[in-house]
Amino acid sequence: MALHPRFLVSLAVVGAVAAVVVWNFRGGTGVPPVGSSSSASGSGVVAKPQPNADGLALERNHAAVFQRAFWRHASADERILHAERRDWIEGDRGVERWQWFIAVQPGVAFRDWLLKENPFELVVVSPDAAPTALASPPDWFPSAAELARFARYRNREGRYFVFYDVTANRLYATDSGGGFAAARK
Repeated sequence: MALHPRFLVSLAVVGAVAAVVVWNFRGGTGVPPVGSSSSASGSGVVAKPQPNADGLALERNHAAVFQRAFWRHASADERILHAERRDWIEGDRGVERWQWFIAVQPGVAFRDWLLKENPFELVVVSPDAAPTALASPPDWFPSAAELARFARYRNREGRYFVFYDVTANRLYATDSGGGFAAARK
């Protein structure tokens, strides 16, 4: 039985795509993995944020925080204005808790994906609802009174918040949660 040439070409394409996916997940492209920071020299060398004496590791790499916040890479249409992720690490036990904040001037496709396609199952918060109180936001994040003027969304658990300033076309978002066990080799 002879294999059809189209089948062989399809098989080769699937194999090539699989190889690229594996290569990317193993870090072979020089693209920083999620949760990492590029060095200031721009060499593509990636360094994971190290915790301070209190166990707090700060990530301020805009692209890395965006990717972890929205589970996708920012496109050329997104302008990430500010981003910060905080991981509280407890020795060998790993991340005990985490929190992130981000400010983005979104492109139309991203805004529609986030708010209309709604992958995070966000619900609209009534304009009459009390302002959202956030735990220790960075200085650049709007105050609760300012956020109350924006279109507000939250997930069912009430931790993932998105605030959309229609006038300035600016999204502010935040989430927080419990930790993750350290990976074992």
